[in-house]
Amino acid sequence: MTFKRWTLWGVAALVVVATALGSTYLMLDRCSLGRCGTSLDVANARRWVHELKLTGDQEAKLAPLETALQKDLDPLQLKLAEERMAVCGLLGDDKSDEKQLESAVGRVADLEAQQQRRIVRHLWDMRSILTPPQRGAFFASLMQSVCENCRMPIQGGMACCAPKGRMDMKGMEHGSK
Repeated sequence: MTFKRWTLWGVAALVVVATALGSTYLMLDRCSLGRCGTSLDVANARRWVHELKLTGDQEAKLAPLETALQKDLDPLQLKLAEERMAVCGLLGDDKSDEKQLESAVGRVADLEAQQQRRIVRHLWDMRSILTPPQRGAFFASLMQSVCENCRMPIQGGMACCAPKGRMDMKGMEHGSK
């Protein structure tokens, strides 16, 4: 090969690597800001906790739980982003087969389940720190947010899965009538 060909191949390889790294960075950056999809609304949950008017003792007890949750979720979200990108790569690759794709989708599902279990365990631990009225308000708001994210269009509007009579943090009633 001539020097010119080596240069062209080198430039092409750099473009491919830069594109891959750039898209990986954007995906991981998006997830680290809490905007990647989790079925329980952790970002809003943190905001709601602050609206509960916690005592200093409650805040001190919640802080290590929050730190541990984030420590556990960060690597899971990183792996999840990598596996989702692998699924996209397989979908775009003419040489991939259905078995490879199914395996990659299974890895994504396993990571999502791990993430979900960790969030639920965190919420379970929070229950013992909150007072009964705080628990009621917090979990009602969490349920409403989850339901708003899963609303399905139906004739004449949107269906909401929240049970009738649930109150949000502002005392507003939610649910289907």
